[in-house]
Amino acid sequence: MTARLFFHLYSHKIFFWLFILTFGCQIFFWKQTEGFRLELNAIPPAPNKYLVSAASLGDKEFLFRALSVRLQNSGDVFGGFIALKNYDYSRIYQWMTELDKLNSESRIIPALAAYYYSQTQNPNDSKLMVRYLDEHSSQNIDANWWWLFQAIYLSKRIGDFDKALELAQKLAQNNAKDAPIWTKQMPAFIGEEIGDGCLAFNVISKLIAESESGAKQISADEMNFMRHFISERLRKLKSGKFDPRKCSKKL
Repeated sequence: MTARLFFHLYSHKIFFWLFILTFGCQIFFWKQTEGFRLELNAIPPAPNKYLVSAASLGDKEFLFRALSVRLQNSGDVFGGFIALKNYDYSRIYQWMTELDKLNSESRIIPALAAYYYSQTQNPNDSKLMVRYLDEHSSQNIDANWWWLFQAIYLSKRIGDFDKALELAQKLAQNNAKDAPIWTKQMPAFIGEEIGDGCLAFNVISKLIAESESGAKQISADEMNFMRHFISERLRKLKSGKFDPRKCSKKL
């Protein structure tokens, strides 16, 4: 029997059993791999200082920019986007602190923390962004007072007024020439929200003392704002029958 005749007589059986074998292999492969799931965490572990030193090849600024873009675009994978609630924020915090070691003066990382990653609906994740902004700003409050203010705003948004007050008191210590007068008044704003009249009164007293001493040049607009701020807070304190004698004399 020739090969041509054999194929003619048995080709339908050959193709049938090949189909059965292929289908069986597909089922076996599916059963073996059905437990595997795509890792949705878009943030890999942050590189350690030794890896960063080796990868920079002497150009830390270029590496900083490359890694910053990597952090900015994380989550844009496989043609889709990962929700912020599915991010590992402990890794994001690690990335930000490591990138600060490469360049602590750049605004891109605190901007990502304040304007993008802070949009998570998980309060614990937001606290990590507050922690980073606090640590970043504390390196130089005069240069980074704006990011400290963002940390205050974020703390208030998640209902952590104790942390907001702590940061507000730190912000009030700034001596930046470009910082507006309300940065000094921030503890009073927080105190008013939590019902601490003594805190608001002490801040007002300190502002009046500083303005009279001429320790800082205050523009006409800032002076008008400060007068409005003081008059409004005093009006509210009076309406609440506030007694300053019950407060500590320390400002």
